[in-house]
Amino acid sequence: MIQLNRLLPKKWCQPCVCCEQRTTETLLCPHCLQACLDFMDQEINLLNYPNIQRMVSLEDCDGLTVASWYRTPINTWLQGVKFNHSKAYQCALNLLAQTLWQRFSEENGFPVDLVCCLPLHRRRLIRRGYNQVEQIWQGLPLTQTILKRTKHTKPQSELTKAKRKHNLNNAFVLNQSVEGKNIILLEDVITTGATMNAAAKVCKQNGAKMVWAMAISLTPFDA
Repeated sequence: MIQLNRLLPKKWCQPCVCCEQRTTETLLCPHCLQACLDFMDQEINLLNYPNIQRMVSLEDCDGLTVASWYRTPINTWLQGVKFNHSKAYQCALNLLAQTLWQRFSEENGFPVDLVCCLPLHRRRLIRRGYNQVEQIWQGLPLTQTILKRTKHTKPQSELTKAKRKHNLNNAFVLNQSVEGKNIILLEDVITTGATMNAAAKVCKQNGAKMVWAMAISLTPFDA
């Protein structure tokens, strides 16, 4: 007997990574995609909300836009990409990234000059073999990173909020001029905002006009 799935286009046979139903989308069905987008009905700049301002330290960022809270299934997908190089989870997160970028492009109201992912330190990149942030955001109009991570820091997840800031002192340098540029810095998860703000601060100190933070997920940090 000929199996039906051999007669259908391959994309029709992909199960959604969230609900496991067949989907014509890239491993994430339209229903689950919408269920993952926690902030899509809010203002595009989340720093205009005082409660979110108190959660993160992004003093040198002009804006913050995020797809979801750090919660199930987003946290599982992010960990799967970061530690296990999961291609299925990467595709699901990439669809979230594309959707968030489309909304941002429609609503931001200012020209963007540079869009780049936060880099890993060379030693961590060699050990892991890839930068999961670049994989999640691939397909966007990315520019070669304007930043270099010169300080091999301890993993931020092991530190308190105060120590995270100290851990990132002088961690980034620029490899090109950003004078007068509007910049979008991309991350996978923002917790305290220490890493993102350290990168934004370097840009602002070197004449960047505007720096926005964009991430897949936002997680409150109480320590």
